[in-house]
Amino acid sequence: MSATTTPLLTSYRVTWAQKGIDTSHTEVCIVDSDDMTRPGDPEQLHALLRRMLAIRHLPIGYAVPDNVVLQDVAPLCNCEPYPGENCAWAEHKGERFYLTTSQAYAGSEVIHDRHNNRIVGIVSIGYSVKFLTMVREEVGHQ
Repeated sequence: MSATTTPLLTSYRVTWAQKGIDTSHTEVCIVDSDDMTRPGDPEQLHALLRRMLAIRHLPIGYAVPDNVVLQDVAPLCNCEPYPGENCAWAEHKGERFYLTTSQAYAGSEVIHDRHNNRIVGIVSIGYSVKFLTMVREEVGHQ
């Protein structure tokens, strides 16, 4: 990173379980862009999250990333480093973008931006969640 660029902190709501144990937990993890050599690579992100969770939550002797099973990783608000803190979308769980069923196009969903009430895209139902996830990761609250 250049000296003039500040790191980007992104919050994730992570549901996980310890390998071999059925009880799941949900935590908020904050990832610093400086910790990522390949920004946007989900495999690297998941490895980083597993390492963070293992160190923080698993007992000594089990605190290795391989003992953490990620069940769900959802990006949260990136307009502030901590979710809900001065966030304009806190009442929407920190999510600026959302899906609705398209009335004009059968089999499609519409991705809306709460910021300006504009449509970001109209996408086939089969791709809408992936597209919504990409928009949230790329744009967030910027």
